[in-house]
Amino acid sequence: MPCKSELKKTLIMSTALAMALVLMVLVGILTTSPAYGSNSFNLNSTRTIPTAESVYQSESMELPASIGSFIILIPNEAHESWQDEKHKLITDKNSYYVPKNLRIPQGTTVTFLNADAPWDTPHPQTIEIRDNKGETVYTTGVLEYTNSSKPTILPVGNYTIVNTDYEANEGTISVTNEKSNGNLVVGGFYTPTGQVENNKDNDGGVHPGSLEYYRTEFPKNGFQILSEYNFTYAACDYCPGGYWPDNKTGDHTLIIFATQQPLSDALIKLKNLVKDNVYV
Repeated sequence: MPCKSELKKTLIMSTALAMALVLMVLVGILTTSPAYGSNSFNLNSTRTIPTAESVYQSESMELPASIGSFIILIPNEAHESWQDEKHKLITDKNSYYVPKNLRIPQGTTVTFLNADAPWDTPHPQTIEIRDNKGETVYTTGVLEYTNSSKPTILPVGNYTIVNTDYEANEGTISVTNEKSNGNLVVGGFYTPTGQVENNKDNDGGVHPGSLEYYRTEFPKNGFQILSEYNFTYAACDYCPGGYWPDNKTGDHTLIIFATQQPLSDALIKLKNLVKDNVYV
């Protein structure tokens, strides 16, 4: 029969082994899980997607062949004039389209998502894509707040994005000869970086949108946040805090996201995520 000292030694060794196994499991979870949720992709399919910082600074985005669809965001305040009311925008980078300049492989689906909040007055958007002859090859029709346009696939060539309703800065789309061979859906999204003081609309409805909120909600809805970039835009000389009050803050974050769910499902979920934002 083993003595008490041997039993004690065996118990200590068993406890240490158990703790080591638990630690190994935790390390495995932390090193294999994506940063912001359980929706992970092959690293080779996401590594060449430009970061949010790159998209913000360059106002352009070139996508790899692994992308099947891209969602162009029409940001809040996209109805404001680029010439006369630049200080009312969320930012002077990618103010009307995220990104302003898009380069995609042949066969990539493109759609527009209107996140220009109504506040007191609705701001529906009508976007046209025009070829190098100035002819319209695609129109979104009238897009109300949170709605998305019918997806389209453009032939190889260079195009201009034109807002027919407002004095917005134009964007561009270039379709290359490389062929899309993937199914990733990618897009951009703006959010306040922190919780704002007033997250209610004019009717008292609460909108919880902030970076912390979306870090939770994007993965819950099947999206992975690929990258983030925080920036400050406070260009309103006569506004308290220097930012246009409809934006609720001068500190914002550009999110680049991806998902493998069907585009139609992704657009339904993004509609609700846009509604949750404090840009109301």
